[in-house]
Amino acid sequence: MAEWRITFAWIALFLVSVLLLGLLCFGTLWSGQRWVAEERISFGEKSLIPGKPSSNKTDGMNRIKEKDWQQAQTYLDKSLNEFLNDPEARIFSNNAEIGTAESYTIAVSVPLLKEKNNSLENYNNSLEILRGVAQAQNEFNSTRGRSQARLKVAIASDDNDPKVAKQVATALANNSDVLGVVGHYASGVTIAAKDIYTSEKLVAITPISTSVDLTKNFHPSKNSKPYIFRTVPSDSDTAQALKNYMFQNLNKNNNVTIFYNSNSNYSKSLACEFRNAVVDAKEQKCDFKNSDLNAKGQVREVNWYDLYEQNFNAALSVKQAIDKGTQVLMLAADTSTLPKALEVIRSAKGKNLNILAGDDVYTPDTLKVGDTAVGMVVAAFWHIDRAPNRNFVSKSQKLWGEGAIVNWRTALAYDATQALIAAIQSNLTRSGIQQALSSGKLKITGASGDIEFLPSGDRKNPKVELVKIVCTNSSSTSYKFVSVAAYEDKRSGDCPGSLTNNSSPTPTPWPIPTATPTFD
Repeated sequence: MAEWRITFAWIALFLVSVLLLGLLCFGTLWSGQRWVAEERISFGEKSLIPGKPSSNKTDGMNRIKEKDWQQAQTYLDKSLNEFLNDPEARIFSNNAEIGTAESYTIAVSVPLLKEKNNSLENYNNSLEILRGVAQAQNEFNSTRGRSQARLKVAIASDDNDPKVAKQVATALANNSDVLGVVGHYASGVTIAAKDIYTSEKLVAITPISTSVDLTKNFHPSKNSKPYIFRTVPSDSDTAQALKNYMFQNLNKNNNVTIFYNSNSNYSKSLACEFRNAVVDAKEQKCDFKNSDLNAKGQVREVNWYDLYEQNFNAALSVKQAIDKGTQVLMLAADTSTLPKALEVIRSAKGKNLNILAGDDVYTPDTLKVGDTAVGMVVAAFWHIDRAPNRNFVSKSQKLWGEGAIVNWRTALAYDATQALIAAIQSNLTRSGIQQALSSGKLKITGASGDIEFLPSGDRKNPKVELVKIVCTNSSSTSYKFVSVAAYEDKRSGDCPGSLTNNSSPTPTPWPIPTATPTFD
């Protein structure tokens, strides 16, 4: 009997320990989610942009904390008079105007805070995305009466980190007011958050994640429902566009060398899709190491160089590529390996090489390479000179100022927000929003044209806009991206000399943020 009592006591102690451990884990998880919601998500209570905000913006955010909506909007509008192209202040002002009135709530998740995986390049690109969301919010709310629901937007910062993105996605999913998300940034980050959005039946529309891995596991026969959509074409579409340009415009049997980042899902996706396109191999895996000899089609050989390697040497890689008979360099760099990709461009100077590149190379830093980069063709997905919706362009310039340059990230973020608005208006439930987007019946006119989605979540009839770098004496920056389809080449003699590391580059045409942070 005594032994039975001792055994029972041990069992009871064990069960109590398990219960306490479970409560501790739950409490830690709940506390962690509350921290994410408080520190990484803002409706206007705090700024997520690094640097010191203007005094008017600070006063506006403080009034939002106090729920003094009218004064909050007044201060935020004053801040916008000082810094017209600040999308965070624009979103906060729109939120303050709504106050506690009826609203539809969405979130946008981008890398803003200064963390290890973030960079100044990511930060600037994030501001471009926020401008697209802010413009769509601004336009929609301006058409609504006081008694009608308007759009409220939460801004989230995920550091472009898969682990943080999962935390942000969970926090957003736990907020029942949030009906949809615009985001995330890098393809690997969006993929990491995908299962959370699917399990919580919360739609996310990404304006820039292009990896084929994002939607490739969709099987209509299994009655699966995608909760990740995208307004941007996939890497498969980009690869086909670059392949077509190479075969139709370069007019030679080309050997190709591809530069990629083995630590980036996006970079590997684009590199492999381009390789498969030029050798006419459908859905074939790439080993990224061995050269493809005697490849089919017009390409005889494809070589690989990993930008992620610690001892990567741009000059040596270019020399080896030339020794192997390469005529075309393909830069499938992501933002983290962009500096190395730019070294590849510099090393190719005077070597009679054609250079193609993916969308992450579409940055002001690439223009700073100067004359060496002239003629390089880059995949983008929208260009202001060939914008199908000129109304979007004029409204954007009015909202952000005549000097603000709007690019494809802004346009496709605007389109993602417009798609969410249309779906929300058709059905106010999370599952209903998914059904509206995947039904094939929802058609929206966006900045990049008509927006429709395939059952997989991919965009229907995607368009890739190829751009090239040209020199122009009329540009304040000397170099700029222009649409390949809308530009006639100038004589090389019209180009000024390339910028050197010791020169002072002219200001970039990209909008300048409220406060420019310093990134290590």
